[in-house]
Amino acid sequence: MKLSIYKIYALLFIITFNGYSQSKELVLKKSFNVNDETVLNIDIDNVTVIFEESNDNKIYFDYNLVFKNDSDELKYKVFKGIDANVSKENNEINLDIKNSMLLGELYTLDVDIDIYKSLIKDYYKDKRKNEFLYKSKDSVLNEIDFSLGSSVDDFFKSQKKKHPNKNFGKSSKKFSQQFIIKMPKLLKVTIKALHSKVSFNFNIYKPLEVNSFKTYFKFKKILAKENRIIASNGIFQAEKVANGRMEFLDMNKVVIGEVSNMSIATETSKIEIGEMGENVEFNDFNSKLSFYNFKNDFNHLNFKGDYSKLYLYNVKDDNYYMNVFGQNTSLNMNDIKTTFGISENKKLDKILDKKPKIESLNSGKIEIELTNGILNIK
Repeated sequence: MKLSIYKIYALLFIITFNGYSQSKELVLKKSFNVNDETVLNIDIDNVTVIFEESNDNKIYFDYNLVFKNDSDELKYKVFKGIDANVSKENNEINLDIKNSMLLGELYTLDVDIDIYKSLIKDYYKDKRKNEFLYKSKDSVLNEIDFSLGSSVDDFFKSQKKKHPNKNFGKSSKKFSQQFIIKMPKLLKVTIKALHSKVSFNFNIYKPLEVNSFKTYFKFKKILAKENRIIASNGIFQAEKVANGRMEFLDMNKVVIGEVSNMSIATETSKIEIGEMGENVEFNDFNSKLSFYNFKNDFNHLNFKGDYSKLYLYNVKDDNYYMNVFGQNTSLNMNDIKTTFGISENKKLDKILDKKPKIESLNSGKIEIELTNGILNIK
């Protein structure tokens, strides 16, 4: 009998201890009926949200906060900084969440500060070593799938995977957001986001509109006929983006598996494209851009850049045209660096003219205009 009573008390202690060590508090829980014409308008600040596909004609909002301890004072501060509302009018659903910076999760590492300091040098060493290496399209897609957002977070995630028995400590963050939106994938979505993290676990087939600042995005495929994406000071990752226009300003990281039928404007950003699809136009100022592969029928790539550092990989022996015009520009090709100055008439000079080896197998044309830039052909 005593043993049984002891077991009961031990079980109660474990339940109580776990309850105090982690608790879930509800912020918002609602659902609405929708159809293919429904529009979801999102306006969020300091929110972390994951989109999943629902199995019926309803959209579900399930927003909770998970606390690592049971501090009433902490909960009071956190909930005081939350303003979350969702409503439906006619056939539009409006999600409006304005959270304080206290709820921001962009820069929280799941390691303690001492581990961070001891390994950050390895991160920069690894970054310098691998920054300009060729990547296959599949490796780019694997990177996107693996990624938590920032390159630093991804580095520590990889370290944990390599050393599963090592103690990396814990983050100082005492709570986290658990916000899941389940919806049919044929809804049109517009997103206005600030200091947020947004992930989609399904492909998007209706036109997507995005306007964001300091927000991390992670998408599967964006495949609508018209998309408009404007993002600055954040991170954007997607397996594929087709059709429409994208604008990236001061982006820390843009990694896309494949682009096609896109007009893309970039400025002071780091851009990586796993595969260049058909009919893409780039207009850039002062960015670092890596285009790793080209589809067999990419048709046309038009790139105009000023102070751009452009890296083209896997292009030297393939069957397509390449015309390069430049002014005050350097060309690095076959381990030979050639610099072209400013012409007397200040017009762009032709610095490279490449024809396909076999005309009948011609797969497209690359046209580049580069001023004050560097072109690296690997």
